[in-house]
Amino acid sequence: MIDLRQLKYFLAIADHGSVSEAARHVHVVQPALSRQMKDLEEELGVVLFERGARGSALTTAGAQFAIDVRAVLAQLNAAKERLSRIASGVEGALRIGIAPNYSWHPQILESLRSFSAVVPKVALMLEPTLSTRQIARIIAGELDGGFLTWRYLPQDKPDNQGLRETHLFNCRLKLALQRGSALAKKVPQRLAQLKDEPCIWFPRETAPAYDDFLTYQCQQAGFSPKKVQIGSDVLTILGLVAAGMGYSIVSDVSQHTCPKDVVLLDHPDLTMTHPVSFVCRADDGNPALIRFVDQLQKGRPS
Repeated sequence: MIDLRQLKYFLAIADHGSVSEAARHVHVVQPALSRQMKDLEEELGVVLFERGARGSALTTAGAQFAIDVRAVLAQLNAAKERLSRIASGVEGALRIGIAPNYSWHPQILESLRSFSAVVPKVALMLEPTLSTRQIARIIAGELDGGFLTWRYLPQDKPDNQGLRETHLFNCRLKLALQRGSALAKKVPQRLAQLKDEPCIWFPRETAPAYDDFLTYQCQQAGFSPKKVQIGSDVLTILGLVAAGMGYSIVSDVSQHTCPKDVVLLDHPDLTMTHPVSFVCRADDGNPALIRFVDQLQKGRPS
């Protein structure tokens, strides 16, 4: 079987045109080097050198083999360098989930920009995915990690299932009203005054923990919203608000994707917050992922 040492010896003889000269450069005694070349020729079934008093010259087959060997060794060296970069986390790819309503958040965008600037050869592949689905895909190994929310009051202790969390920022709730509407012109001092107004909600099965969180906030404000239109996601909900179908309560991250016909307002009865985090498997040893988490931690506000 051909080994790399034989190929390097072969190129040394080809470059120096002499077994004795090549032996001095590769620090091998001449008889051993000659034996290696004989073994290589027998393995290949081809004569590689024309041997004479003036040295060793490549045959036609040997000249082509030299071209191919140089290409193989160059590819091998490139593979070794690439492997080293991957092992140190400076090359590779990461599959990152992101809840759609966080995709325009400045802090998340800046974290992606800064990581790409520091480690430009790691490809970041973002996949818009709801938080609950992200968790399942991270556990299954389909995603390396994800930007999501998984901790909500009144239940703020999820089963981490071997997951690691890097807290990034907290989100507040805002009142979403149609711009220019009667409610927007005269915002109720208490949310309880909205009990008879149509409230645009979302399907509970989409995010049951978030549904519990909003319901708990409404209970704390002393009212139960009159749920009417159901929006499948935040953008749909805001679109329905813009169309005058009712009001809604949304996370303040919506300000980055809010339609111009919707106004988002702070309200004294909306006091609760929820954390947004980057979550990944605690036992994931992917060097690029470790670098990414380190970069996130460095970029968090102090």
